[in-house]
Amino acid sequence: MRSIFDRFFRKLREHRNDLKEADGITAFKSNDEDVIATGFPLVPDGYHLQHVGKTVQGNGYWIDVQRASEGEGTRDFVAAYVFDEKGNLIHSEVVDRGLRNDSPAKDLGETIRKLKKKIDAKNVTEILVKPFSVPFHGYIFGLVVREAEDGEAVSEDTIIDAMPGHTLMFYGPWSLCNYDS
Repeated sequence: MRSIFDRFFRKLREHRNDLKEADGITAFKSNDEDVIATGFPLVPDGYHLQHVGKTVQGNGYWIDVQRASEGEGTRDFVAAYVFDEKGNLIHSEVVDRGLRNDSPAKDLGETIRKLKKKIDAKNVTEILVKPFSVPFHGYIFGLVVREAEDGEAVSEDTIIDAMPGHTLMFYGPWSLCNYDS
């Protein structure tokens, strides 16, 4: 579902791209047909993408809160990902916060602050990312391209899930940061 904000931010990006091209700078433009190779932007917002930006070294970072079903319970994680300027994953770390209701909860804010300090997070800004997956604690973490399930037709529209909890679903057009939770 598109909102008035999607249109506003798309126009804002188009304006920024026009300005950058006028200055001789090549702006990020994603290829909708091959998002796996070209990547897509993660744009900080006040909701699910609060911890997106650049490190002191100039790499992109994203800190994501994830969960995984485990028997009768839910296990919580905080994942920190660092990307090069082309959107390739170059470092990842996952903190296991334990099973919910199993032990006293660790402070989520403190965990995120420690990870930001460890990866030298500098500022909040848009970054480029490509789909990736990394194993931690017996689960697959990352931005994973959704594959068709048995009996389903393969969709022409690529969908990328934040894993392991399927907490965010990213979709095209890939020049924008479209997601549902």
